[in-house]
Amino acid sequence: MTPKVAAIQFEAGPDATPAANLDRGMDIIRETAADVDIACLPEYFATPYFPAEQKPENFDLAVRDDSKFVDQIRKTAAETNTAVIAPVFEEGYPGGRYYNTALIINANGDLAGKYRKLHPFQRPGYNETYYFSAGDLGAPVFDIGDLTVGVMICFDRHFPEIARVQALRGADVVFVPTCSFGEENRDEVWVKELTGIAVSNSIYVVGVNRAGTEDGQLHFGASTVIDPRGEELATLGNDPNTLVTEVSPSIVTNVRRTTKHLNDIRKELLPDLESL
Repeated sequence: MTPKVAAIQFEAGPDATPAANLDRGMDIIRETAADVDIACLPEYFATPYFPAEQKPENFDLAVRDDSKFVDQIRKTAAETNTAVIAPVFEEGYPGGRYYNTALIINANGDLAGKYRKLHPFQRPGYNETYYFSAGDLGAPVFDIGDLTVGVMICFDRHFPEIARVQALRGADVVFVPTCSFGEENRDEVWVKELTGIAVSNSIYVVGVNRAGTEDGQLHFGASTVIDPRGEELATLGNDPNTLVTEVSPSIVTNVRRTTKHLNDIRKELLPDLESL
């Protein structure tokens, strides 16, 4: 059977607690579990967009990977036999650092690994470097069932070398969990940019954005799946919803045999990529 993935376009209510958002997110995974092999949630899915302001108390939102919060995600994955990509505000340890992290949890509930956002976004109204250290785990890939997957988080999508390294390491699909505002991002940047990443690396790209309005700002949604040929398989609107799509490793293989983009890379011109 061809693997299926779910992009969960989740709305983290600005007044909802992380625990309530967690329960709701796990309920959505249970509802889709019969149809999918991997479910991906948006960037720090269980909290509102807290980096808008610098508040020391927001560090209380962070979770460790051995917390009860993460245990609940692992339990849901095991109960539903569904792998979960769960982006969280991670309290790293030892050392007291914090990261914008995607936890990769296998269908048996084991923590397969994690991806830490390499490029925290810092602009007026976006204070990620106040909360997050730059990721220190590079650009790993993870074998989940019949798929090899990579992850880039939100702003990382503007740095295509990450997906390139993951493709060279065998990724069939790269998930891009995101927390992005503004309708213009859909038409001018979002789908076009993810399409370029898919085509240049002969991979599926699954963009998973948030939905809903916080402090007057609209999360534009538009979660999307692009195949290795650059075809936009499906794209959601602005409202909370779940997009389920087949992801075929054989299509990845056939496209790579035809285009040979990755075969033709002159790695000597990019000597530091493999250090990612």
